[in-house]
Amino acid sequence: MFRFSASAGAPLSNHEGIVFEMLGVRAMSNGFEIEFTKPLDARCGWEPDSYLVEQWPFDLEEGRGPRRDGSSTSVKSASVSPDRRKVFLEVEGLQPSSVVYIRLLPPCFAEDGQRPWSTEAWYTLSRLPQDRTGQVLPPPTKAPQNILTDAERQAGWKLLFDGKTPAGWHGWKKSEFPAGWEVIDGCLVRTGRGGDIVTDEEFENFELALEWRISPAGNSGIFFRADESLRWAWETAPEMQVLDNAEHADGRSPLTSAGSNYALHAPTRDVTRPVGLFNEVRILVNGAHVEHWLNGEKIVEYELGSPQWQELVAASKFKDMPKYGRTAKGRIVLQDHGDKVWYRNIKIRQLP
Repeated sequence: MFRFSASAGAPLSNHEGIVFEMLGVRAMSNGFEIEFTKPLDARCGWEPDSYLVEQWPFDLEEGRGPRRDGSSTSVKSASVSPDRRKVFLEVEGLQPSSVVYIRLLPPCFAEDGQRPWSTEAWYTLSRLPQDRTGQVLPPPTKAPQNILTDAERQAGWKLLFDGKTPAGWHGWKKSEFPAGWEVIDGCLVRTGRGGDIVTDEEFENFELALEWRISPAGNSGIFFRADESLRWAWETAPEMQVLDNAEHADGRSPLTSAGSNYALHAPTRDVTRPVGLFNEVRILVNGAHVEHWLNGEKIVEYELGSPQWQELVAASKFKDMPKYGRTAKGRIVLQDHGDKVWYRNIKIRQLP
């Protein structure tokens, strides 16, 4: 029995047509098949981490209803059908006589950009069906990450992260790389409490490129020219904000939204991609001139030390930090703000 937080089996519609939602959930001997009202975006669906599955056991003979214990059941793999309307979740350890709770996690959206009307479904699994087996499909080939093209090498770019080890990075005011950050699937990932991480090298004038992915309601940041002799990176270093604009409170103000020069310069507009997808960053720092680029669009531009900049700083929380934005050379910092965040393709080109 499939139960949905909307009316199961009949697609919702509005003045714009069919709403994107789960149309049905079917139990298989080795997992569950989810059918959607619209095709998934080609960038979605294949990651097992995009699905939360829980089992709530019950016993009808003893009169005991479903009980949620807070544990989750691992999704071994996720396979998207060729028409992208169905996803098979390979789930080991399914138990009969349980209510299976399924929740869609970001990224999940239709090919037309719609997000799901609801992200939750419940399935009463009385027995495991033996006549239906889900097909596990090979995932699409992923593009290579953390590499330089010949043209980039000739232009002077170098990698700050090789995708395999944290070489070249250490914890803020520490000699070692902190345990709260890990290298996972070619990304530097904040997985637990560890503090900010910083480059071993210092940089003056440069062009920095990287990609970030933030967790739902998450917050992080990219700092430059940070002076590690002070207690915190933000006492000296300007920050390009990394944020889930839709769910984090800082997204309510453009001044603290994703891509901003935190608390001083708002982006021209919100160009972030749906949560769960990577965003492409370019930060240009040349003398006093700074540019923030996000997903191919310049969204912030300012001059350090200019009269306008000094006026903004004087009216901000940085007003009592005499070295803020005034160091000529310093480290690149990736912020631990308490949320899971992924960074990859981190590269830099030093300027004269």
